[in-house]
Amino acid sequence: MLHNNEQINRSLEEMGFEEFTQIQAETMPLMREHKDVIGHSQTGTGKTAAFALPILEALDYESREIQALILCPTRELAVQVKSEIDKLGKYLPQLKTVSVYGGEPIYKQIQALKRKPQIVVGTPGRTLDHINKKLLRLENIKSMVLDEADEMLKMGFKEDIESIFNATNPERQTVMFSATMPKPIVHISKNYMKDPQLVSVVNGDETNKDITQYYYNVQAKNKIEAVARLLHVYNPKLTLIFCNTKRKVDDVTRELTKKGYNVDKIHGDLQQTARLHVLGKFHQGHLDMLVATDVAARGLDIKNVEAVINLDVPEKAEYYVHRIGRTGRIGNKGMSFTLVSRSEMGRLDQILRFTKSTIKKRNIPTPDKVLQVKHEKQAEDIMEIIKTTNLSPQYELATRLLADNEPEKIVSALLVKLEKRDSSEVVLGDINEDVSRGGRSTGRTRDRGRDRGRDRGRDRGRDGGRDRGQSSRSSGPITRFHINLGTGSGMDPRKLAEFVSKKTGIRNNDISDITIRNNFSFFTVDKKHKTTVTNKLTNIEHNGKKASIQEAKEKR
Repeated sequence: MLHNNEQINRSLEEMGFEEFTQIQAETMPLMREHKDVIGHSQTGTGKTAAFALPILEALDYESREIQALILCPTRELAVQVKSEIDKLGKYLPQLKTVSVYGGEPIYKQIQALKRKPQIVVGTPGRTLDHINKKLLRLENIKSMVLDEADEMLKMGFKEDIESIFNATNPERQTVMFSATMPKPIVHISKNYMKDPQLVSVVNGDETNKDITQYYYNVQAKNKIEAVARLLHVYNPKLTLIFCNTKRKVDDVTRELTKKGYNVDKIHGDLQQTARLHVLGKFHQGHLDMLVATDVAARGLDIKNVEAVINLDVPEKAEYYVHRIGRTGRIGNKGMSFTLVSRSEMGRLDQILRFTKSTIKKRNIPTPDKVLQVKHEKQAEDIMEIIKTTNLSPQYELATRLLADNEPEKIVSALLVKLEKRDSSEVVLGDINEDVSRGGRSTGRTRDRGRDRGRDRGRDRGRDGGRDRGQSSRSSGPITRFHINLGTGSGMDPRKLAEFVSKKTGIRNNDISDITIRNNFSFFTVDKKHKTTVTNKLTNIEHNGKKASIQEAKEKR
């Protein structure tokens, strides 16, 4: 039995807890003694349970006052922390929690606060708004937690945090978690904490020890192709792709969609409801990959992320630690792939010095290697179906096909049918970049100089040819359409193609260049289908929404 409270222990068992992590085991006893704590740990070590469990234990469930305040840097993290606390307190019938953050109508949060919650989770700006409006009274709180404190300070919340501190009970317990320990963190600890106890689980090379880290030298123009080849070879369950700018996130999402991947994005320009919707789909496994900026993905706790791809090398070394911390969480294994152009090598040096970890150099697989791995995987999948599935319903069709065709041709045709539709430009051959040209010194970073000479020629000299999984755009006249159905209507590239095909009779493979957004989508067909699409997709409904179809003003 992990916990002496039977209701909390029942929740822990349902959530799969078998033992507490180091940060949990060392933090909880100190909090139970009402000591102030500074937790120095990386993402993915179980911080939320470390502070939430002692708070849940100490709550007076008969009181109508707010007893704990938890501050988070982003809306997504605030929602996530509240959700985690609700899971931990699932069998505590009187538990009431509220999350407050910008981007949601304030009246909803006012109504929730009127229900007298014991715990409030919020972002600094919206929390301070509620305090100033006298809607949030913190004079009697028992505990205050700053989660991802370093990120809140970097985002400019220092003055808001100090104002919130000044509105709270001076006898409160203060707990702060931070992946790094910059001077502003030390300042807060001196001014607002009482003899804080340091719990540190960050230890040089032990950081992210469950994550296999690789980097690849590749030109910026070939990075999308590099991502596709890595995904083919490693086939991760869920993948997070990081870019440095919102514009790059948009571009990468569009290009991966063209390649047929089930992908979506989050960044600061998206409305809060859209961001939460996308995160929910990714968390539930309805998306295979998510493209994000650092700020939008800060603090995400999504289980089963098997790979993180840094399409851009992060601008700050500590961002690298936060990024790869999305995988390899709490005992699971993960992979990190960083794509490094010649101009980004300096940033890689900074990351190696900052993390003191080994990031091994590897080469992007050639199309031949990708095709080999793809065929091996397809063979395994087919053999598994043969062994485990009742194929009787397909026998009649199989017999009919075999009567008129060679077996090899039938199997080949079925494999073609299974391929992703790829309407992106074809990239041939070896895309690895030799950054040593031009006299750059390569001896300073561990593993890099040693591996470069060994790896430089490994995948070269082959004629990569064309990846058979790719298809080219139609060479004839085409028409681009805009339709008012997107992710908010349950659409993804595959579902939109099936929807259009079903309503119009056009073959699925003839619907290409699909771009999905929250409220609308684009797709392309041969110009001869223009009238059919316009007529068949007018005055119809999808999930209760009337579809509106029109020719796009310009082809993207």
